Amino acid sequence: MSAALIDLNSERTRRTPNPEQIIIAGAGIAGLTLALALSDKGFQVRIFEKSATLAEIGAGLQLSPNATRLLDRLGVLERLKYSSVEPQAICLQDGTSGEKLLHLPIGDHARERWGAPYIVCHRADLQNALLTEARNRSNIIVQLQSAVTHHKADAETILVRVQYHDRIEEHQGALLVGADGVWSNTRTAMSDTDRARYTGSIAWRSSVAVEELPASFSALMPPGINVIAWTGANAHLIAYPIRSGQMINFVAVAPDRQNGRRWDMQVNPEGVSQNFIREFASWHQGIRDVLRAGRPWTPWRLFEMKKCRFQLEKRLVLIGDAAHAMTPFAAQGAAMAIEDAWALARAIGSGNRRLDASLAAFASARTHRIAAVVRRGALNQLAYHAKGPVAVARNILLRNRPVEKFVQGFDWLYGYDAEGRNPGEN
Repeated sequence: MSAALIDLNSERTRRTPNPEQIIIAGAGIAGLTLALALSDKGFQVRIFEKSATLAEIGAGLQLSPNATRLLDRLGVLERLKYSSVEPQAICLQDGTSGEKLLHLPIGDHARERWGAPYIVCHRADLQNALLTEARNRSNIIVQLQSAVTHHKADAETILVRVQYHDRIEEHQGALLVGADGVWSNTRTAMSDTDRARYTGSIAWRSSVAVEELPASFSALMPPGINVIAWTGANAHLIAYPIRSGQMINFVAVAPDRQNGRRWDMQVNPEGVSQNFIREFASWHQGIRDVLRAGRPWTPWRLFEMKKCRFQLEKRLVLIGDAAHAMTPFAAQGAAMAIEDAWALARAIGSGNRRLDASLAAFASARTHRIAAVVRRGALNQLAYHAKGPVAVARNILLRNRPVEKFVQGFDWLYGYDAEGRNPGEN
């Protein structure tokens, strides 16, 4: 990104000076959560979002207790009450035989152990809940169809240039936060080695109404409302309810054999989905049936950041996918964006340190946290996609290790509080 602000005296340029406000690029989960967290701390916040509308993009997502406890403090969890689902368990099953490998209780167990619920919902429902809450706050302005194009910082403030319809706006603030996703414009000044890279895998997504599920697949599902993962060689399938339990969201992750590791090749969902379904040709009949029933399958190429980057300049910070795009194997993408937002609001709202020191501490703590989550995701990928003797050993371990040991293994992840509160503190 160019740091120069050109044509400062243009008649098409409108200036809005407010050196105390926080400016956010992007009205996704990260940006909206940050706006709400900053609002609670008394900041004036302005969000710029390049889209004309916040449409129902994406699909389902899982929100573990480390995220829902923060959403609850914002009043957003209550808004999700009727559209989200609180599953009773996370189940792992063998994709070929359908055999149950592991049954991890969550539901009431999550509330008791980690102090917050584990829920699943549609991404659009979460974004709408965040947006509705933001629009109810007098110190938050959400401006659509506006893209941050340039910035220039000095010792005290940052000036940003925003393209809005047929005019240019300039806004002054204390900080610019890039929360504009994996293809972040805010991050374009970074070198190619720091940008998100294509993993060579695609997450194929679809949703099927409960009453339209094939009988052969329904027979595979364990009793109750659950998050279910079927494992297999080089691929896996995840299913869980969304939209108040009326739909089942599916995510099937498989190699991109059509284009190799070429992310710039166009994906034709109708044609390529046939190749994707062939990846599961040896899987259980019920899974093959639901893959055929789930059309259209929408491809989402999986990207990851080789290097996590939070702070680019003294007054320019990244959060969410803009800072650390990660694969979905730990089911923590949305949760990490929410944690980032809370941690940043806490850092700059503490009032007891200089801004540069607060941001440095924030970046250091979040880098370590993200690294731990990325390691867990890599471990999950190995476990989910194992084949041959490794898969046999995995199944033996999952069947025979005490469930409590697996539950304990999530304490560091689900019990984490990004606001730094002690257990039991309100």
